[in-house]
Amino acid sequence: MFKMLKYLKPYSLSVMMIVILVFAQVQGELALPEYMANIVSDGIVNGGITDSAMVAISEEKFDIVIQFVEEEDKDLINSSYDLVLKGETINVNNQQIVIDENVYVLNNDDTQKVSDAIVKALIMADTITNDDVLEMMGVDPSVDVLMMLEMDPTLSTQLLDKFNQEAGALSGENLNSASFKMIKAEYQNIGINTDKIQTNYIFLEGFYMLLIALFAGIAAIGVAFLSSRVAAKVARNLRLEVFSKVESFSNAEFSRFSTASLITRTTNDVQQVQQVLTMMMRIMLYAPLMGVGAIFKVIEYPSMLWILGLVLSIILVLLITTFAITLPKFKIIQKLIDKLNLVMREFLDGMLVIRAFNTQKNQEDNFEKANNDITKVNLFVNRVMSCVMPIMFFLMSSVSILIIWEASKQIDIGAMQIGDMMAFLQYAMSILMSFIMVSMISIMIPRSSVSAQRILEVINCEVSIKDENNLQAFNEKVTSITFKDVFFKYPKAEEYVLSNLNIEVKSGDTIAFIGSTGSGKSTLVNLIPRFYDISSGEIYLNKTKISDIPLHTLREKIGYVPQKAVLFSGDIESNLKYADQNASEKMIADALRVSQSNEFISKMGDGLNSSISQGGTNVSGGQKQRLSIARAIVKDPEIYIFDDSFSALDYKTDSLVRNELSNFVKDKKSILLIVAQRVSSIMHSDNIVVLDNGIIVGQGTHDELMKTCEVYNEIASSQLSQKELNNE
Repeated sequence: MFKMLKYLKPYSLSVMMIVILVFAQVQGELALPEYMANIVSDGIVNGGITDSAMVAISEEKFDIVIQFVEEEDKDLINSSYDLVLKGETINVNNQQIVIDENVYVLNNDDTQKVSDAIVKALIMADTITNDDVLEMMGVDPSVDVLMMLEMDPTLSTQLLDKFNQEAGALSGENLNSASFKMIKAEYQNIGINTDKIQTNYIFLEGFYMLLIALFAGIAAIGVAFLSSRVAAKVARNLRLEVFSKVESFSNAEFSRFSTASLITRTTNDVQQVQQVLTMMMRIMLYAPLMGVGAIFKVIEYPSMLWILGLVLSIILVLLITTFAITLPKFKIIQKLIDKLNLVMREFLDGMLVIRAFNTQKNQEDNFEKANNDITKVNLFVNRVMSCVMPIMFFLMSSVSILIIWEASKQIDIGAMQIGDMMAFLQYAMSILMSFIMVSMISIMIPRSSVSAQRILEVINCEVSIKDENNLQAFNEKVTSITFKDVFFKYPKAEEYVLSNLNIEVKSGDTIAFIGSTGSGKSTLVNLIPRFYDISSGEIYLNKTKISDIPLHTLREKIGYVPQKAVLFSGDIESNLKYADQNASEKMIADALRVSQSNEFISKMGDGLNSSISQGGTNVSGGQKQRLSIARAIVKDPEIYIFDDSFSALDYKTDSLVRNELSNFVKDKKSILLIVAQRVSSIMHSDNIVVLDNGIIVGQGTHDELMKTCEVYNEIASSQLSQKELNNE
């Protein structure tokens, strides 16, 4: 599958943009749980107060707090606050307040440094008035602690040491949280509207969340759009490359790949690759980034990581088991699709024969078997996959319960806040979902790898017949075709189909090939356009080997009519102009005259604009042959090859077509090669070649062969009366 990544190269800018957008999406989604934690912990629990560096504190409370500040920090705290006298106005969190007592106001912008220095002192100042806390610390609640502090300065140090012993397990963040209650009460005492502080904080954080969510959403839409667009274009290029490669196939390559398989590879296999490319660009980038980012977010809570480790291990075992069961089935599925296409194609192509022999039931049984085979494998794979997802979601729900259970203990001892628990829960779900998404893609990749391999087999197939390097242009008119000591056998065959052929034909001449079935007539004429390459010997156009002529140039000089007439969907005119879109009206008229097609075309309502269905199923076999002959004539080639192209014509039409064609070829000074079963179709040819088991057993005119060639004499005598044999 990864070999297909080279097809992304033309769209490298789009891929780079996808990477940037995925990174932006991940960063946005990773930031959302933090903002949610802030809203819950700081906004709701702490009332919008985010640090212990109090913006304002009463003079009375400040005198208590300063008693518990560490000696090395007292100068910092004293210099960080300015005393504002009673009756003056202060600005706190955009609130103008007229104070009714002396207040210290923060003047230091380095709030974090101030907060670290004062946080413990704030907590101590709050607890010295709490009787239960004083009893726990061994201090008589009835004693005036403040007076004792002033009388005995060492007491504050003793109380601070006691506090440090009791609160040693608390983090700096938890210490800050513990001080927020005192800060809120102090703000209210000064006259600050703490509800407004809380509301402003929640709305501001919520606004940031909306912006980030919008940004992540736009990035996700951009990723989806670009990845789908790039994958669709890659699929388009793959289909085009497969189609173009198949166009260059010789008969040897067609025998390697069945028609049904080539159709499956061009459609279903390319679609599989397209789907996985889309998922890879969207998920294979997103999931690892999201998972790794979430791990860095939760790693600060090592006491809870065991939960993720346990669940990920279970999921890994589950997915490995699933892979082992399902992966072998994917290759089977693609082969069964080939088989289903083959059965369906045979049914459609052979519809008339099936009806004629009344074997619809047999075809139904064949189709049902192919259909049931692929259904069973698909059901098995889908059932296995359908069991995976419920187990995954059960595990994720179990993780949620375990995280809440473990986090509740952490919250109880003050090691974690509620918002942090919620954020940890979301990050854990992100890690699990990322792992599951990567795993699901990992299941899809092997199936698409099978499809990719099947596509590459076609694209990388070495074409046996192709142009050699540095071929020279062949612009001269063809005046002769020469076979010199030509031998031919099919690839991997042991015996030669054609042996020691020596034939020469000049421009304006008609040469015919006749022989028993399997004697090699069609194979011989197929060597000229290089549908097959000869095994040894040489074939020349004029004095140039056909292997030295570019294939396009060679075939441009040939008008070919195959054994089975082939028409394309459209109308009569489009079929006639198939080889030359710029054919003149005179050339079309000549072609229709020579092929005797005017008669039936004139009876069709729209003439040349009469529609032709796919494969020419709406015209008779003889009409298809005549239109195929006309199409070859419209091309105005220098060489005409008719491979048993008169078999569906009645004797009268056959005679008329042959006479017109012979005169037309002589006028054009072209070369006409005819393969025929009927002696009557070729008896007036300039040269007749008689083949038997791939060997020339006779060559000459009709009269000469009747005297010298026993094989020809037998064929002719079996088809014609004595009067016809004597040209009477």
